[in-house]
Amino acid sequence: MIIPAVTAREPASAEIPHVVVVGGGITGLAAAYRLLREGAGRDGNPLEVTLIEERRRLGGNVQTERHDGFVVDGGPDSFITTKPQGTALCKELGLGDRLIGTSPENRRVYVRHHGELHPLPEGLMLTVPTRFLPLARSPLMSWPGKMRMALDLVLPRRARGEDESMGHFVRRRLGQEALDRLAEPLMGGIYAGDVEALSIDSTFPQLVDLERRHGSLIRGAIAQRAGAGARLVKPNAGAAPSAFHSLTGGMGELVDALRAAIEAAGGTVQTDTRLLALTRPRGGLLAPPSPRLLVRVATPSGAEETLPADDVVLALPAYACASALEGLDAELARPLREIPYLSTGTIVVAYPRAEIPHPLDALGLIFPRSEGRRILAATFISSKWTGRAPSGMALLRVFVGGHRDPTALGQSDEALVDLARTELRELLAIRAAPLFTRVFRFDRSNPQPLLGHGKRVRDLRARASRIPGLYLAGAAFDGVGIPDCIRQANEVASAILRA
Repeated sequence: MIIPAVTAREPASAEIPHVVVVGGGITGLAAAYRLLREGAGRDGNPLEVTLIEERRRLGGNVQTERHDGFVVDGGPDSFITTKPQGTALCKELGLGDRLIGTSPENRRVYVRHHGELHPLPEGLMLTVPTRFLPLARSPLMSWPGKMRMALDLVLPRRARGEDESMGHFVRRRLGQEALDRLAEPLMGGIYAGDVEALSIDSTFPQLVDLERRHGSLIRGAIAQRAGAGARLVKPNAGAAPSAFHSLTGGMGELVDALRAAIEAAGGTVQTDTRLLALTRPRGGLLAPPSPRLLVRVATPSGAEETLPADDVVLALPAYACASALEGLDAELARPLREIPYLSTGTIVVAYPRAEIPHPLDALGLIFPRSEGRRILAATFISSKWTGRAPSGMALLRVFVGGHRDPTALGQSDEALVDLARTELRELLAIRAAPLFTRVFRFDRSNPQPLLGHGKRVRDLRARASRIPGLYLAGAAFDGVGIPDCIRQANEVASAILRA
């Protein structure tokens, strides 16, 4: 048996703090970038920053590929503009002129109801109506369902107490029909999770805040729309600013720009490098050990290497954090391992536009559970964004898995493509063979912030604070969106620099 050699890397200078960031997704990349950018201005005392990533590529769930003039985002293809961190970072990196919004003429979303496609009523903020006439005219909701939604205007606000599930919250304020036909496919679909188990405080705290401040979701949403209408999601809103931003060449441009900025600032990026464990150095009784932590990794050659670190940022899935911390603090590893994850898949298909009878005049389709579809949603990428497909072509994405079908990723790529084609044939009457297909798999990549998640995270951070130099950040903790991950990265970098 060959035993890999173990070497210890010396820091560039004993006087320069060394920070190791583990995880090359958006959180880790943004943390490394922020540390280098802000650290360089600390009275001439910069940081040495090393970012390690187990895979050969960076970006985590963000993946962009280009194929014969098509721009294919396998994971997130945008970020919400109401949270400013994503837009601000892109501008800071020089990508401001690359930012694009959704096509103004295609901002509706279709919902399948009783076998037919109907647009979401105009003026919805998530599931909360801010305009009454479009909701009244919509066939998506029955009149009793619409009247039940209107009761939100007079129902008393809930006294703040224990956490509440997304399902219970929407049902209490807007009724069962609004939950089934709007919230479950729209809000639950963002997490691919079970609305009866997801925490409303940890998924959509802005809705909780509307009830707290206004006593009614509808009154609060109307007030917010009146005061800051440009920040709301308003399908078919003409030339109103888009609620989402992407980049001309796909979200992979953000990953590339972050890596380039890190390396230009003197940071080190190591891919194909797997975290094995975190340990503390053995120190004497009279002086604290320096560095504070040792990061043991497996290098691309198969050798083991130990990186001394003053601070370590774990920007990994919670279960990966748990494995790394098992030998350092089993009591911290245990609750990290208990944060559940779901798996999803994205099937990308391209067609000649003339082969699709549907006008594709929307962002895409969502499906209430009652429709019995085998897919979670579909998006019309070439209608959603300009420049994603050559002229005369159409690019679509189909989403599978999650809470509704946790075994979906057990199928072969061929079976998943067949599933997508079958569903698109039934939904959009597409019978042609696709020009090309691509399957992206996101195994255990969707953290589920279940009831009590906020307290769980607070307890985790309190426990982690007992280990000097250790920081946790990422989608498993305080929000899954790109702006949420960037915000956490900024907060961690600030905490390290203050320390």
